[in-house]
Amino acid sequence: MKLDPDIKKMPTGKLRRELQRTRNVIRSHRNKEGNARCWHNDLGLYGKTLPESKPAGKMTQPEDELLRNCKNYIRRQQCASHGCKRGKR
Repeated sequence: MKLDPDIKKMPTGKLRRELQRTRNVIRSHRNKEGNARCWHNDLGLYGKTLPESKPAGKMTQPEDELLRNCKNYIRRQQCASHGCKRGKR
């Protein structure tokens, strides 16, 4: 596994704090519900956990494609939570 240069130099105590901070950010992201859970939360997740300032990808697909992808995502989440039969739409 390739390590980021800043991680290689971190003392153990700082690594532990960074790991806990990262886990907390991921948990916060995971636990968002309803309107609070949206694609822009991903941008916040990346911005709070990664040291580089490279912007995350922007949503550039047409609206109908975006909405179709959102519906598919919601369906997968519901199936994961409640179980669904294959091919059910």
